[in-house]
Amino acid sequence: MKKKALAVFVLFLIVAAPTVGAWSLKDLLKGTASHALDLFTREVMPVDGYKGLKVGEGFWIEGEHFWNPDYYVQLNDSRVYWSYLVPTDVDVKVQVWKVYLGIFAFPYATYDDIWWKKEKVGDGWIGAFFVWDFSWRPGHGWRPAGKAYIAYNLPSAQDLNVKNVTILQNGSVQVLFNDNTTKLLSFEEFEGFGNMTVENVTFRHLVGNLYLVKRG
Repeated sequence: MKKKALAVFVLFLIVAAPTVGAWSLKDLLKGTASHALDLFTREVMPVDGYKGLKVGEGFWIEGEHFWNPDYYVQLNDSRVYWSYLVPTDVDVKVQVWKVYLGIFAFPYATYDDIWWKKEKVGDGWIGAFFVWDFSWRPGHGWRPAGKAYIAYNLPSAQDLNVKNVTILQNGSVQVLFNDNTTKLLSFEEFEGFGNMTVENVTFRHLVGNLYLVKRG
């Protein structure tokens, strides 16, 4: 009877266990950004492009028309948790601002962790798929990562009429547009693809949720 109960319990654990990808966090972080992006586009969300940011930097998502708001995605924190010999967790925090006319801003959302999942920005999504520039020394606890790579899928943003992105075996990127035309880009070109700029931006509080934007 005890063996039967144990067998049922083990079966329950197997069924209840979450699906695990064919990669470990250590393998992912020791790989390349292009490999991580390829996995991310297949497992999490389609991608229009991506940006590599240092803490404090952000990028603009420009609205399709001048009367549409822009969005500014700012990296607040990027870190890796170590359990002695292996990394076991990653935390990427961002602040998203909604900006009108490039001057007036309102807090849109604060995401405490966008690592390997998608979070809403306007009618699109963002998610962090890779971090870099952190210590690989054995130890325990959180360590800062100097850079986080944030992917975006923004269907109505200006110049981002992309239907699908494919990472090719030679490392280049094939971009399929909504009009079914294609373009081949290097991975470095793809990082700067679309109407996106990486900037340091500060926000000065006026009243309530209203802030003034200062670029540069």
